[in-house]
Parts: sequence; C-alpha cells; structure tokens
Amino acid sequence: MGLVDAEPTTKPDRNERRKALTRARLLAAARRLFAAQGFEQTTIRDIASEADIALGGFYNYFPTKEDVLAALLEEALSGQLELLTLRQAQVDDVAERVSIAHRHLVSAAAQDADWGWLLVRLDVDHHMIDSVLRKRAAEDLREGLKSGRFSVSNPPLALRASGGALLGVIQGVLRGELSAEDDCAHAEGILRSFGVPPQDAAEVARRPLPPLQETTP
Repeated sequence: MGLVDAEPTTKPDRNERRKALTRARLLAAARRLFAAQGFEQTTIRDIASEADIALGGFYNYFPTKEDVLAALLEEALSGQLELLTLRQAQVDDVAERVSIAHRHLVSAAAQDADWGWLLVRLDVDHHMIDSVLRKRAAEDLREGLKSGRFSVSNPPLALRASGGALLGVIQGVLRGELSAEDDCAHAEGILRSFGVPPQDAAEVARRPLPPLQETTP
C-alpha cells in the first residue's frame, strides 16, 4: 500500500523532469540554428529536427517560433545581465559602469560565439533586447546626464548609436576582423560620444574589470 500511495507523487516529478529536458533540447537546438543561419531562415521543422523531436511535439512546449526566441533571449540575456550587474555594483562612477557594460558584453560574445551571433544575426525587432539591454543603458545615460558626467544633445540618438556600435564591434570580433582586446578602445569611443573628455575616457575605459566573484579576505 505504501508503494501504491507513493506512485502518484513520484510520476509527476519524473514527467516534469522529462518535459524540462525536452524543452532544454528545443532551446539548445534553436540557439544553434538562430546563431548559425538567423531567425527568419530557421523553421519550426528545423528546430524539431535538430532537437530530434517530432514536429508535433514542438507545440507541446512553444506555440510559435517567436515564443522560442523570447524564451531563448530571456535565458541568454538574464545570465549575462546577472554577471554584468555583479561587476557594475562594485563601482560608483557611472562612466565606469557604462565602460564595464560594453566591455563585458564584447568579452561574453568572444567567449561564447553562439551567444554573440544570437545578438547580431537576428534581423527582427526584439522587445527583450530593447526592454532589457537598452533600458539598463538608458538608466546609466540619464544618471550621467543628471550628474554632469555625460553631456549629449540628443540622448535617444546617443543611446541607439552606442547600441549599434556595440553590436558592430561584437560582429567584428566574431568574424575575426577585431580582437576581444579592442573592448577598451570601443568603450573609450562610447564614453567620448557621451561627452566624457578624451583623456578621462581613455583612463576609465582601461581600468581593470571588477571580478565576477567576490574575493575573500
């Protein structure tokens, strides 16, 4: 009787684990395909085949291809944003926080090419990128303008230009046209475009990146 009573509680756990693994396979397959060939060129059938899952089984987890993309971007961006936040929290200078953001993301793309291509190869408007990356950047820009650290005549334009420059540099690194070590020069250019004096921008952009793990005394 004890075994009979226990069975209903163990089966759902097993089923949930199986579903979680299948969902993870779909996301991993989509990640590879989106990075390799772009979002528009990838079909639901491609994703199911890459994940070795029946086409009909795809719809048990995601209604549309766009839902896969949203889940994938949220997963990919949230992980990097946690690390970025850890680094930025260790400094007070808003200019250095902006530099850290750009350098961290360039480094992340260099270390994980699939993640980098996911950002630069998608040719549709993604609200996840807009609402997360651009929102954080806009907050830093507003703080810098309010404190006088930054000076720009058109903040929305400066924000979009900085984001476009970041994606351009990431693409250059992924193609081998630029090096991950160019992150400092890129950050310096962004700070100068935000009105930071050249010598100051060069110094801030070359400060060591804060560690990703807190050091123990």
